[in-house]
Amino acid sequence: MPSFGELLGSEICEAREALGWTQLVLAEKAFEEENPDTWDQYVRRIGDYENGRVKRPQVKVYQPLCDVLGITRRRIGELKAKAADAKSVSDYDIAALRAEKGSLEQALSDLRTLSRSQLETLAGRFEYARAYDATDGALIEFLTEKARDYRALKAEVNAIEDGLKRLSNLKSAARAAIDAGDLDEVEEILSRVQEVELDEAAKTAELRANNALLRGRTEQAFRILSAAADSFAAIDPIEPARKRILSYFAILRGHGLRYGGTGIQFSIDMLTECLTAELRQANAWLWAAGQNWLAVGKSNQGSRADGPTGTRLLAQAKVASGKALEVFTRDTFPLDWAIAQTNLATTLEIQGSRTNGPEGASLLAQAVATFRNALEVYSPDAYPMDWALIQNNLAIALHDQGRRTVGSAGADLIAQSVAAHRAALKVRTRDAFPVLWAETQNNLATALQDQGVRTDDLAGAADLLAQAAAACRDALLVFTPDAFPVDWAITQNNLGSALKIQGRRTNGPAGAHLLAQAVDAYSKALDVLTRDSHAVQWAKTQNNLTLAQAARAGHDSCTEPRVHLEAALTHVTAALEVFDPEHTSYEFGQCTELKTRIEAKLAALDTP
Repeated sequence: MPSFGELLGSEICEAREALGWTQLVLAEKAFEEENPDTWDQYVRRIGDYENGRVKRPQVKVYQPLCDVLGITRRRIGELKAKAADAKSVSDYDIAALRAEKGSLEQALSDLRTLSRSQLETLAGRFEYARAYDATDGALIEFLTEKARDYRALKAEVNAIEDGLKRLSNLKSAARAAIDAGDLDEVEEILSRVQEVELDEAAKTAELRANNALLRGRTEQAFRILSAAADSFAAIDPIEPARKRILSYFAILRGHGLRYGGTGIQFSIDMLTECLTAELRQANAWLWAAGQNWLAVGKSNQGSRADGPTGTRLLAQAKVASGKALEVFTRDTFPLDWAIAQTNLATTLEIQGSRTNGPEGASLLAQAVATFRNALEVYSPDAYPMDWALIQNNLAIALHDQGRRTVGSAGADLIAQSVAAHRAALKVRTRDAFPVLWAETQNNLATALQDQGVRTDDLAGAADLLAQAAAACRDALLVFTPDAFPVDWAITQNNLGSALKIQGRRTNGPAGAHLLAQAVDAYSKALDVLTRDSHAVQWAKTQNNLTLAQAARAGHDSCTEPRVHLEAALTHVTAALEVFDPEHTSYEFGQCTELKTRIEAKLAALDTP
């Protein structure tokens, strides 16, 4: 297998010859801004590349050559990956980055000052697949998360010495007890030594697992943590389950939430091995806590999956919450009961949002009631952050419920949603919690939109819609495309909806401009919300584009409705590739009806 330098040199030679350029022409084009006196040096360097004599290709030399030859960064990444010295090339690039920045940690702190090649180098070290295909924003978001994990791992490694000192002190005490002939004391100390050794071994295992996760090796982390948990059976038969439920589940789930992949599934596997009837009999609270976390994991998975998979996972989450509540009663474990109620309500809200007709309405009503159950324990004084979280989630459920309820009853539910969001913002301020503040502003915007739609008074409706657009723009102050691409995309979606409604209600060029802005906002969202990574959100955005294009076709300023109706038909057809009557019946019904109306309008245009 040739080296990266040999592969790159061959690629440069083939591309140059295909263009019919001499090495001098290539040097002139690649380095035209430099002193012509240096071109001869670059010609010799190009010859070295093409003859495979460059062992350590330097970005500052090969990148300009590749740029003018049309050799993409993706192709360069592929060559690096297939090279025999791939690890050596990566090590060399990392060493160069460390030399420039002073340390790897400093490089991770200065991500926005790094070149594109340096970002790819860092992402590759953390085993980001196909970094050359990712946007700069996606790489920076990924590396920002990895920087946090890297610093945490470094701090944990630095703490190893303290644990070893504690073990050394215990062993010294055991030797003193032996010398004194106090065998009872020896037994007690040795028992503590065993516990400390297991604890230190587990800490080392956690370090290994975190190092594996830092490189995206979730299954390896799962195996390491499972073995660490099982090792505690020697001192307490319940301890393996305690480690799995109260410690290791969160490590794997947290990785899955941040980076996707198999982390959430392995966190669920961490629980299912220990949630047995024997555990419930031995420690009912621990068993119920495990069921509660199982519900969380299943709900996380279900919210990210569409079709029968999503339906099945959400149903399993609901069952797990029910099992937790068999033990966590309000009288016996009030706080645990409130946590379980919150998790159950979250699952019910997701199920309700995906279910059409009376069944969906019933699920949403159950979600609202269950969130309110949790608020009986979570007061704003005792638990302000939890209270604000539940207010935010309650507001979302009320909003969904209101959208499906006609007349004044629906308007009242949406007004309650707006009030709940505003209540949450009393705790989630921009200064104290900027991300939560932006998230709540985003949710508030959607509720204000629908409140504006339901308001008969034109001036009042216009004011509410303006507030909705302003709330979206507030959220975008925090949710930038580089730092929070998914949240940015969702906010663009919401902004598009506010602009669409404003545009429909505004005559003339001003209204047409608002509708064009809405289409632009939705289209931006699709840059992030792809079908592969966010199927349901992708389909919802396609539906939003359908509505916006249909609104443009029906606007009083439109002279060519066919163009917009055909675009609308394309978008709604795309949405129906994801929405189906069994698993997303509400969205399927809405899109099917919308498609029929658009087809009828197109047919009418063809009728003389």
